[in-house]
Amino acid sequence: MSEEDLIVLALAVVARDLSLARKMVNFAKDGVLEEGEMQEKLKLPPTELRQLLYRMQDSNLVVQLGTKEDEAGNRLTYWRINSDLAKSFLLRRFKEVREMLIRRREEESSGEYYVCAADPTHIRLSFDEVISRMDESGLVCPVCGAMLEPVDRDKIMEEIEKMLDVLDKALEVLEGEAS
Repeated sequence: MSEEDLIVLALAVVARDLSLARKMVNFAKDGVLEEGEMQEKLKLPPTELRQLLYRMQDSNLVVQLGTKEDEAGNRLTYWRINSDLAKSFLLRRFKEVREMLIRRREEESSGEYYVCAADPTHIRLSFDEVISRMDESGLVCPVCGAMLEPVDRDKIMEEIEKMLDVLDKALEVLEGEAS
């Protein structure tokens, strides 16, 4: 995996947008970005761009270099992409996600869960929570009133295993590359 690919992937993890991360790397001149120019090219509102840059800064993926005024008196803020930390950031993040998936797999295998039959995103309750709510509303979704149904544990376990396989392969690639 190339250094640029690692940088794009790391920025995409924080931005939650691969296309946006790719554009940021492409716009960078020697790894340096000017905030106003980025705002223009990425078509992002100033507040949204600033929040994104601060999230990236919190992950040590970008560093604010400073500000200066141009001839017209406009404030220019410069950021540098911290490409040296992209690989370690991805390794750490992927390991965190892997651990979360392992915990989720254990929860799924040891418990029984129920979701709204009309829209599973409404609510997810454990068997114990369903029993405790029986007096209040019965086996119905508290959001829309539809019946609750058991979650297909096998399907969820299969999806978790697929995600773990992908993460394991990604970690293998990242850890196998020379640092």
